[in-house]
Amino acid sequence: MAREETKRAWDRFESDIQGLAGELKRQYRAKDDRETADLNRSLDQLRQAAESVFKSLESASRDPEVRTRTRETARSFGSALGETFRELSDEIEKAVKKPASTK
Repeated sequence: MAREETKRAWDRFESDIQGLAGELKRQYRAKDDRETADLNRSLDQLRQAAESVFKSLESASRDPEVRTRTRETARSFGSALGETFRELSDEIEKAVKKPASTK
C-alpha cells in the first residue's frame, strides 16, 4: 500500500510540474520586459534552491551509494527542469518572432 501511495505522490508531482510549466509559458508570453526579468530571477532562485537541497542530501550521508544516487537524482531533476525551461524559451522565441497581426 505504501508503494502505491508513493507512486501516486510522484505521479502527482509530475503532473503538477507539467502544469506549472504550462502556466509559466502562458505568463511569460503575457509579461513585459521588467516582469519577464523578475520571472527569470525567480526561476534562477528555484534552480539554486534545488541545488542546495541536493547538496544537503549528498552531504548528509556517508554511504557512497547514497551519495552517488543523490548526484544522479540531482542531475535528472536538473535535466527535467532544463528541458522545461528550454521548451519555455522556444515558445518565447516563437512568440517574439511572430509578426504582429494587423487589425
